[in-house]
Amino acid sequence: MDSKILAQFRAALPAAAVITRPEELYTYECDGLTNFRVRPDAVFLPSSTTEVQSILRVCHEHRIPFVARGSGTGLSGGSLPVEGGVVIGMNRMNRILEVDLENGIMVVEPGVINLNVTAAAAARNYFYAPDPSSQQICSIGGNVAENAGGAHCLKYGFTTTHVRGLEVVLPDGSLVHLGGKAPDAPGYDLCGVFVGSEGTLAAVFQVAFQSFLHEAIDLMERLAGIAATEVVAPASQVVVDLCDQRRDWHEALLRTGHFPQLVPFPLQ
Repeated sequence: MDSKILAQFRAALPAAAVITRPEELYTYECDGLTNFRVRPDAVFLPSSTTEVQSILRVCHEHRIPFVARGSGTGLSGGSLPVEGGVVIGMNRMNRILEVDLENGIMVVEPGVINLNVTAAAAARNYFYAPDPSSQQICSIGGNVAENAGGAHCLKYGFTTTHVRGLEVVLPDGSLVHLGGKAPDAPGYDLCGVFVGSEGTLAAVFQVAFQSFLHEAIDLMERLAGIAATEVVAPASQVVVDLCDQRRDWHEALLRTGHFPQLVPFPLQ
């Protein structure tokens, strides 16, 4: 890489966030698909959206290809570098920004590990459904880029089903907000366009998604296939209550007497 261009990158980032030594770059030459390898010219490890914007503005100015990278566990080559390009590693953007379990919402940065999302809400019996086999190390940003799945997704949907809002940085460095915290934001489903795009449209830097309540899901499963006659009556009452008062799971469940002391799980 030209020294003047590299100097622009260094001016926008702390020294420790710029990797150019050849022996260190080898770490980023592939993801889990090791049959294909390309060593990038440089790797950048930003810790804020502002730093990412600065990186992409320099890339845009000099027409340098870039690839965003999470934990590198993907098996489709989604974070494979481009020859003559750079890699933007998201690992340092690993904060959980908001946990709003009353509304079933969490907002996280892309470097947050998948399993840590569930861990952050487990005390109140919530969990995040998309659970790829690499969930102990894969990151949410990578899950969004690849529309990751897992064992629970057959029943509860893939990543795209759960993402409500995104904050993305476009290739020219501009910041865009898509969707929101509401279950069904008005307008086109632009979040759905970005989820699974493998970073070809933009780099993702904040994700707002819904989390689920264990007992609430268990209730829905039981209502879908009730076999015991002794629970038919209270279950049918719950169905009526859920249709009439979808925002108030807590009261509906308490009225049945079978699932006491649950926290609310709003559906809208």
